[in-house]
Order: sequence, then structure tokens, then C-alpha cells
Amino acid sequence: MRSGSELIPVSGTLQRRMLVMLLLEAGRVVPVSRLVAAGWNEEPPDSAEHQVRKTVAKLRSRLPHGPDIIVTDGPGYRAVVDTEQLDLLRYQELLRQARASLDAGETEQAVAQLREALALWRGPVLAGSGGRVVDAASTALEEQRLTAAEQLYGLCIDAGEAAGITGELRVLVDEHPLRETLRSRLMLALYHSGQQAAALDEFARAREHLAEELGIDPSAELTALHERILRQDPSLTRPERAASRVPHQVTETPHSLPFDVPDFSGRSMELQWICDAARRAPEGSPTVLSLDGMGGGGKTALAIRAAHQLAEQYPHGSLFIDLHGFTPGQTPLSAFQAQGDLLAAVGIPSEELPAVPAGRAARWQSYMRGRRMLLVLDNAAASEQVRELIPASSDSLVLITSRPRLTGLDGAEWLSVGALPELDSHQLLRNTLGAARVEKEPDAARELLRLCGGLPLAVRIAAARLANRPHWTVQRLVERLRDHNRRLEELTSEGRGVAGALLLSYQSMPKEQRTAFRLLGHHPGRYLDAGEAAALLDTDVLTAEDVMEELVDVRLLEAREPGVYALHDLVRSFVQRVAQGEKAPEDGQAVRRLMDHYLNTAGRACDTLFPGRRNFGDRDEGARADEFDHEDKALQWLDQHRDSLLAAVDAAYQEGLLWHAARLPRELGFHSSIRAYDASANAALEKGVSASRRLGDRSLTRLNLMNLAMGKWRLGQLSEAVARLEEAMDLSRQMGDVHSEAECRARLGQACSSMGELERALQLCQEANARAQELGFTRLDGSSLSTLSLVQVRLGRFDEAAEAAERAVAIFDSIKEVQLSVDALSNLSQAIEHLGRFEEALAWADAALERCQRMSMPSVLPLVLARRADVLVRMGKLEEAADSADHALAKATSSTDDIHRATVHLSVGRVRYAQGDLDMAQAQQLLAHEIACRMELRYDEACALWGLGRTAEAQGHSQMARQHRSAADNLFSLMKVPDTAR
Repeated sequence: MRSGSELIPVSGTLQRRMLVMLLLEAGRVVPVSRLVAAGWNEEPPDSAEHQVRKTVAKLRSRLPHGPDIIVTDGPGYRAVVDTEQLDLLRYQELLRQARASLDAGETEQAVAQLREALALWRGPVLAGSGGRVVDAASTALEEQRLTAAEQLYGLCIDAGEAAGITGELRVLVDEHPLRETLRSRLMLALYHSGQQAAALDEFARAREHLAEELGIDPSAELTALHERILRQDPSLTRPERAASRVPHQVTETPHSLPFDVPDFSGRSMELQWICDAARRAPEGSPTVLSLDGMGGGGKTALAIRAAHQLAEQYPHGSLFIDLHGFTPGQTPLSAFQAQGDLLAAVGIPSEELPAVPAGRAARWQSYMRGRRMLLVLDNAAASEQVRELIPASSDSLVLITSRPRLTGLDGAEWLSVGALPELDSHQLLRNTLGAARVEKEPDAARELLRLCGGLPLAVRIAAARLANRPHWTVQRLVERLRDHNRRLEELTSEGRGVAGALLLSYQSMPKEQRTAFRLLGHHPGRYLDAGEAAALLDTDVLTAEDVMEELVDVRLLEAREPGVYALHDLVRSFVQRVAQGEKAPEDGQAVRRLMDHYLNTAGRACDTLFPGRRNFGDRDEGARADEFDHEDKALQWLDQHRDSLLAAVDAAYQEGLLWHAARLPRELGFHSSIRAYDASANAALEKGVSASRRLGDRSLTRLNLMNLAMGKWRLGQLSEAVARLEEAMDLSRQMGDVHSEAECRARLGQACSSMGELERALQLCQEANARAQELGFTRLDGSSLSTLSLVQVRLGRFDEAAEAAERAVAIFDSIKEVQLSVDALSNLSQAIEHLGRFEEALAWADAALERCQRMSMPSVLPLVLARRADVLVRMGKLEEAADSADHALAKATSSTDDIHRATVHLSVGRVRYAQGDLDMAQAQQLLAHEIACRMELRYDEACALWGLGRTAEAQGHSQMARQHRSAADNLFSLMKVPDTAR
């Protein structure tokens, strides 16, 4: 959706389906039951109606004027939108107008209305991912569109315009090869265009498709048309083009527009923008529209397509000139040269062209005075090149294409032409490569388009290479393009390629700008901000931002938001190649400065988020101390730079910056403890361990081993976590580092608790807590108490557990540590629940949930929701418990962390048991048992067996119940878990 020019993302399948259903029925009430059917097809959850209402509330908050757009009406909701706000309503109105025009005998008006309606089509609703209800509506709309298209092309053929529609018809027939009415329109269009053999061939193709797909012959109507074409039936005499549709032309009227490629795809919004601007142009002055964008973005094709669509509105002719602003081996044309070429194109003899600039400029302006013409000034390098080509007094339209934005043109309107949207890129690939090859490998085709980055030149070259190599699969080219170092070579054909287009932009820049661009090539990610650029360029943030904006002007960077920029994937490949090929002495220092910036900034962000953590004293603490004055800012910076930080670890390791490669992973491990991307964070920590060992730095090795162990623990890889913690503890002892040894004991206690070694966990946590208090290590004091409380709950020491958890919460609150307080609050809730104080237990669980949601912590959110569900079951509030359990299960399924997944399944099982759904309870308990066994989570395994025994007994399976109960009792006994804690 869009609000003005701003794109409003609507995330989540359910939100998209709800919004689409309301818009498909715009102005009519959509009952909640129908929204449920659209959201979940045949299997809605019990909470479906509740989720629909929550989803509608989210949509109202996300959309501008949302409460006015989505209103509650009786049993459901109604979308209140105007015809101009919704393409679907505009489309339906145009179809109604077309029918009225036909009834009134206004055929030309009907054709125009049908064309305008069909131009609004963007593809299937939700691209086929809308579910049964939405897909059915989408199918109906597609049928309506095809019927309208058939009507339009029938009218065009009757009007004598067959030659102009064959390309459009062929695209539609390729998409719908079994639709005989479309095929008949194409056959007639080809026949009336003098292509009888091609028309007959279309019948043969139709017969082949119908036989292969349906095992039937063509219809009697299509067969009869084939026979009439075969014998050149006089009734098929080519209609004469209506005289009213042909503007009066004289032979002197110049028309020099290049060929309009028939496979042009997408850009409907840009085309509409050009047409609208031309329509509202004031009389007596030229309309100047400037299209800018990176090389290969399809600006010229767009300008030519627009020019062909608008040409009839400019009766004195249309001219095209390539100004060679960015043409290999060509010097850009001067205004003097361009005026001469344009005057020659309109028929002015060379001997009449003035030889001095002032005279030629005057002759050009004199010729254009009073004329209404369309000029396409393609491939301009700068404003000066085109300023004197613009008519001074004329109702003409001037379309200019350029890579940089021509801000020096007063009175011009600008439009930046960016990458093609995915659907448009897909259509371009279908048009250029052929629908059959694309449909044969849909996944590979999508990957190919992703690697081409929506750049039309890249898509066309890729399609050309595949067309020239019919024995290649699409997957073969995709595999070649995946090699980042070879991608630009793969996207080159017959001397034309993305690399060449970008090289011209690079070479046209001043030396200082080229140097800045080359240094930015050492940035490890796609997105970069002014702070990162300042580090690379060794300047201040404002100056760096100015440099970045200049690169935006020449379309080698994309502006995302204030201070944040992006490199197109192919531009990134190009600049990295430039950086490697033109190495200079200052490059190494630039990379080091960037790594320093990452380490300092990420460290300060983590210090804000994780107060009380140990400071290694290796950062510039004075730099921008107020940068993260709130945890939200710190978390936002880490979220935005996560991918760059991960890539920076690899880059530092490869460049031999081992100290940075050893230090950066710590910050990623801490961030991952909130955001749950441990697989990639662990890979960085493995690099950190390796770099630390190569440096011979035992302290850094211990640090990375411990953080890696916790990442392994969150993924449920307990044996590996314990091995690394034990190695880290040995290093701590060797160094006599009592702080580190205490930390390792606490983390080892956490791992032992998960593995069911409860007495060892109890001892380790008590030892770690005692040492933390001796050392004044406040953060460890709180975290060891929090783990201790969980162990004590499992051992049935509920009063002690509650006391330990309360102390932990107080410690964390005193240092404003939010993340660890969530675990402490959950443990406190569990201890209080076992003491029978359910209302208080729920309050602590709700407090944990509020903090978890405030920090958006996907790693522990499922556990907190499950904790809340357990308390609600004990309170008998089963419906609310089910909502919380379902939410926990959904979050656990989407999370990459596995350590809490068995606990979540156990909680869901308890809820289902309490609701009397024994089969579902058993399924959840079996899942919990499988996960617990695989990860060696002994306490969870015993709980799962105990639950299975209870469920089996309720199902009447006494022997199975005894077996499960016996196995659970054995495990609980080994762990010394009393009956009260089972």
C-alpha cells in the first residue's frame, strides 16, 4: 500500500489477508467469520476470531487514518475507500464506463477506458499466497481481466489496429495457452497484419496444447476460424482503420523515436507519472521531465515507451537523440553538436546550419517556436548539456534521461528510476526468456532475479545468455552468479554488461569522489550509515554525509533514510572489485578505522543494554558518550548493523586484523542473547576463538569460549557448551582470573541445570554467587541467583527459590538490567506458583512478559508465555491459558533457539490436558519428550514422561501410564527431585 509516495509495508500473512479481504469487498461489510475463513482456510484455531480483531486493530494503527478506513459495522468490518484510493475500484469503474460507451456507440472512448482499466493490473492478489478464499477472488478478477482484454483486442481489430496489438496478445496467449478466445484474437490480428502463416501456426500450437493438457481438440469456433484463414475467406477482409483515429500528418513531420521493445515490462507507476505530468502541462511553456537512475536501470526504455504512448498528442513530430553522456568510447555531445543533429533530423540542410554556437542555438529555438513536439534527450551527462536544447517558447514535452539527477534544470520535474519490483522483474524474464523455461524452474528463476537485483539490464543479459545456451538450465546460471567475484563477468554479453555501465559512472567522477567511492568498497555490508562512512573516509559525520549524498546524485548509492544509505548488490560487487583492483596505502588504515568504529560503537551499545557487564578497558570511552542514552537507541543500532558486524568479523580475520576479529564477536553474542540469531553469532565467535588463539591471548580466548558456550546452550547443544565452558574455566584458573572463573562456574551451573545434574548445578551456582559477592561483581551476583532459584524450584526448595529470585530481581532493577531480569521474574513466578500464591505468580509472569516485549526478545518470549500459561491453568482460566500457550508455541516454532522448546510443548500439553483434549496433549508431550531426549534435557524428559503417564491414564491406557510413570520416577529420583516438584 502507499500513502502519497510513501510505501506502507504490511507485514505478516494474517495482516495481508485481512487487509486484502476488506479491500476486495470495499464498501461492503465483511463478517468476522469470512475473515476467519480467509485467514486460516479450513483449520482456524480456537482463538481465530480474537486474532482477527487484534489484526484489524494492528492494521488500523499502521495505516494513515486507519480507524476511518477500516470501520466496525454490525457483525464485521467494512473498508471505506474512494475510487481514487483503490486501483480495484478504479478498475471496476472504468469497466462500467467502457460498457456504457459501447452501448452509446462511442467505440474509441470504450477502447481508451478498457486500456486504462487493464493498465491498473499488478498481478494475482497476494501473488498466489492468499489462501483458499483470497485465491478464489483472485481467480475471479483474473477471469474478468481476460474477458476485458479479449473485448479490447476485438475492438482494436475491428478498428484496423491489428498490427499494433500482436505483441500484447502474444504475451497473454503465452500466459494462458488454453484460452481459445485469446488465441482467436491473436490469429485474427496476425492475419490482418499480413501474417497468414503465423496465424495458422497459432492454431497448430493451440491444438498441441489442448491435446497435451486436456486431451481434447480445439472448439468448433476456433476450428472454423482456422478454416476461414486457410481459404482467405472474403468475410475476413481487413478492416480499414478509422479515419478519426489518424491525426493529419504531412511528409515533413519528423518522427525519429527508436523501436519500442515489445517485451518492455513493469514501470506502470513511472509511465503514469509521465503521462499525468504531460496532461497537466500549462500552455505556452515546455514540460521538462527528467528521469535519473543508475546505469542499466531501464531509463531509456521507459522514456521511449512513454514517448510512443504520447506521440499522438504532439502533432508536429517526435525526436530522439543520444547525448552520449555515458557511452563507451564516446565523448558526450556538446549542446552545439546536439542542436546540429536535431536540426538535421527535421530536414534542415547542413549548409543552412549556422557554424557558430549563438547562431545555431537561435536557429534551433526559431524552429521550435509555435511547434508542439516531443523530444527525448537520452543519456545526458549534466544540466549544461541539455539546457540549450529545451525549447524556450513551445508546448512541447521534453523527456530527459540521465544517471545523475540534473538539479541545475530550473522548472524540471524529476523522477528516480530504481530497481524493478519482483513481479515486474519476473514478467520481464518471462517476456525475454520465454514463459516455458521460467515455469519449468520457478525457484531458480526467483533466485536469478534476486541475483540480478531488479536491474533490467542484468535481467536482459541473463535471459540472453540462457537463450543463447538452450542446453543450460536456469539453475546452472544461478550457480555461476552466486560466485560474488564472478557475478559481473557473468552479466556481460557482446560487450554490453553491468560492469561496463557502472565503470562509465565511476570514471566520470572527479578524483576525490572516486577515491571516496573506492574506500566505501571496503565496507562489509550493503547498508551503511554516515558514521561508518566517516570512519572509512577519516572525516567527520557531516562531511561524510555530504560525500554520500554526492554519490546518491550520481546514482551509485541509494538513500534509504536520513543518514543511512544502501549499495545495490551489483554496485557492491563492482565497488569491491574496484577496491581490490586499485589498492592504495590508505586502504588498510581505512579498514582499521572502520573496525575501531564498530568495536567502540557496538561496545557502547551493549554497555547500555547490559549494564554491569565487565569492561575490558580497550575502547575509546569518551567518544560520543551520549550516543546511546537509552536502551532503545542501543538496540536499534545493533539491529541495523547486525549483518555488517557479522561480515566485519570475517573481513577482519581475512585482513589479519586479529585483535578486532577476536573482540567484535563478544558484542554479537550479547546482542544475539536478545535477538536469537545464535547460529550466525556462533560462527563469528568461532572466528573469535581462532583469532584469540593466533594472538596467543588467553583472556580473549576465555572470553570467546564462554560466549560461544552460551550461544551453543541456547541452541540446545549442551555437550558442546559444557566442553567450551570447562576449557574456559581451565584458562581462568591458569591466569588466576577469579572474576572469569566465577563467571564460568555460573554458566556451567546453568548448563548442568538444563542437563538435569541438579546437585552439581546447585553447588556451582552457590559457589559463583558467593565469589560474586566477595568481588562486588553485581551482574554476576544477580545472574547466579537467578539460575540458583530455578535449580531450587526443581529440587522442591520453593521458599529458598523465591528468596533467591527476589534478590536477583532487586539486583537487576538496581543496575537497570532488563534482559536478565526477565529470567529472574519468570523463576520467581514459578517458585511462587509452587507455594500456592497463584495471583502473585501471575503478576510476576506478567511483569516478565512486559519487559520481554519491551525489549522484543524472541529468545525468551516463548518461555515467558509458557510460564504465564502454566499459572493460568492452575487458576482454572483455561481460555486465557490456551491463548498464551498457542502464542508461545507460535513464537517457539519461528525462533532459532531450541533450549526452551521442550518447556513450551510441555506447557501446551498441560493446557490441552486441562481442556480435555487428550490426543493433542499427548502429541505435545511426545514432541517435548523427543526434543528433551535429543538435547539431553533430563528434567524436561522426566516432566514429559510424567505428563504422558497422566494422559495415558485419562485415556484408559493403564499399562502405558504405569510405564511412563515408572520411567519418570526413575529420572526424577536420579536428579533427587521430590514429588512436590514433579
